[in-house]
Amino acid sequence: MAVLQLAKVSRVYRKGENEVRALDGVDLSIEAGEFLAIVGPSGSGKTTMLNILGCLDSPTEGSIVYDGVDLRRLDEAGLSAYRRDRISFVFQSFNLVPVLTVRENVELPLVIQARAEGASRLARGRKGSSGAARSDAEIKALALEMIEAVGLSGKADRFPRELSGGQEQRVAIARALVKRPLVVLADEPTANLDSRTAGEILDLMRDINERMKATFIFSTHDRMVMERARRIVSLHDGKVA
Repeated sequence: MAVLQLAKVSRVYRKGENEVRALDGVDLSIEAGEFLAIVGPSGSGKTTMLNILGCLDSPTEGSIVYDGVDLRRLDEAGLSAYRRDRISFVFQSFNLVPVLTVRENVELPLVIQARAEGASRLARGRKGSSGAARSDAEIKALALEMIEAVGLSGKADRFPRELSGGQEQRVAIARALVKRPLVVLADEPTANLDSRTAGEILDLMRDINERMKATFIFSTHDRMVMERARRIVSLHDGKVA
């Protein structure tokens, strides 16, 4: 079943009188549980594609449908909420919060969700609903479960500065997966890792993809990512090659 469908998606930027088509009529269907790499030379549209898939940017033309939800029907607040609840990111620079422990970093998406749900209930004037926010104990348990899943048991109370680069990326992966997102978008996740550690991280992602059926979409130049991907989508001048 397609979890994500792009139809005639274009993104046009204007520089003075010039028009740059970063994406040009892209059609793409992505199934649930894919391990897919978007590849292409610099300027091919990879970053623009990932930004649009992550609801960080909007297409100039065309439609993007996530799990039956047409993103064109969402306003800025709706896009922000959809990104918060259904989409996760893994970055090459890890982007961990240095003053938080491993557990607190992994808990962060759930804490943000809980606060948003609490604010929403307050705005509706309701004290309870079927979509009640998770308790602190539930958030902690889910975070520890995910920390164990990425092989960092015993390091929950460490700070990022006490970890290796590979361990930091494992924390970033745990943080991305703890809310059980619809898709995980990974932008050059191995760029700051040595080749051995990069291979270990990619094997971990592949294992999680198989065990949890998590959908991974990579933007990459890395041959190691391409070798492990189950499908490769090549972009050239904003088009699927």
